[in-house]
Amino acid sequence: MVKKRIREKTPIWKVVLSDIAGVSLLILVPFLGPLPGPGGIPLLLAGLGLLAMNHDWADRWLHYAKIHSESLRHVFFPDTTWVKWAWDIFAAFMLGFGTWVNIIADENWFWKGISIGIMAGSTTVFMMNRNRITWLDKKIRPGSYKYKDIEK
Repeated sequence: MVKKRIREKTPIWKVVLSDIAGVSLLILVPFLGPLPGPGGIPLLLAGLGLLAMNHDWADRWLHYAKIHSESLRHVFFPDTTWVKWAWDIFAAFMLGFGTWVNIIADENWFWKGISIGIMAGSTTVFMMNRNRITWLDKKIRPGSYKYKDIEK
């Protein structure tokens, strides 16, 4: 269980503004989720992060997502050599395809948006494969890699 934090010192206007911003991001999730690329997942995590500043329920949901994202990652990116190479080749191909679409799109904003979504999605796949995202997280935040306030 996550330890409760003392929040009495936070001014009410900061609580209200962060709650409005968090709820606004959560409302956008279903609309931006179907778009190419990561879609609504970053918005969901950002909204929960803003709400977790003031609410224990959002903090618990955020920690639940952090814990279970590891198990879901192992389902899609198993520790098999040929699967790792297949994901890397797929990500490189999609990055090249997205770049090609971006170059030929000229002034068409729709195709430019689609190409940026394809490139963002391929970058996400590349970082999730072979646990590159975990390696980067350890390098950026070495002291906070393990979630010490979570009891399993």
